[in-house]
Amino acid sequence: MQKVIQIFIGRFTWKKLFAAFLGNIILGLGEAVLRISGMGNDPYTAMMMAISAGFSMGLGNFQLLMNLILLVVQLVIGIKYLGFGALINLFMLGYMTQGFTWVFMTAGITGDGMTIILQLIVMAVALIILSFGLSMYQAAGLGASPYDFLSMWLAEHFRIPYFAGRIITDGSCVTIILVAVLTGFIAWSGSHLGVGTVLTAFCLGPLVHLFMKLNGKWINAAGI
Repeated sequence: MQKVIQIFIGRFTWKKLFAAFLGNIILGLGEAVLRISGMGNDPYTAMMMAISAGFSMGLGNFQLLMNLILLVVQLVIGIKYLGFGALINLFMLGYMTQGFTWVFMTAGITGDGMTIILQLIVMAVALIILSFGLSMYQAAGLGASPYDFLSMWLAEHFRIPYFAGRIITDGSCVTIILVAVLTGFIAWSGSHLGVGTVLTAFCLGPLVHLFMKLNGKWINAAGI
């Protein structure tokens, strides 16, 4: 217990906590915008959206349930990756994505009738928003989410590059979706896979790295 308390308190500042909250809000916005593009969501979110719909559950509730299961795994094998940021991501992101999606749908912004050019533009904007939010959340340094820690753990314990661990975890999400489609649990139209899924897997890393420098300056600057 003392080790857990030290992990949570040792890296804490109010500025970092604010950055973790704001980063996850921006992440939720980016996921909702990416969904509007109709070009596919990132692998983990696509899996959450697809499987939650198959079970007729709200995205927020389903993602919270799955994150709690992954949290147990994190407590067992990756407790050093835990922190306030991990818990914020666990409890907030699904509901933020669901909330922003509802706002867009209520406002009539659904993406229906978009040209392919407009879809690509919306997707590019979504990737920038996602990268900015993810960089802010990670720059806060308050722990990795129950899903994000998996690729870090794989990279550390199997001595492989981080991107390889990320490919394994993201590939597993895509595999689960494909199995759900092939077994008839969900329709392909509800898979949320597409060009955006591929681009988020390969483009988020460089963009996050770019924004990390920007967000890291104000988050780690002397102050509160």
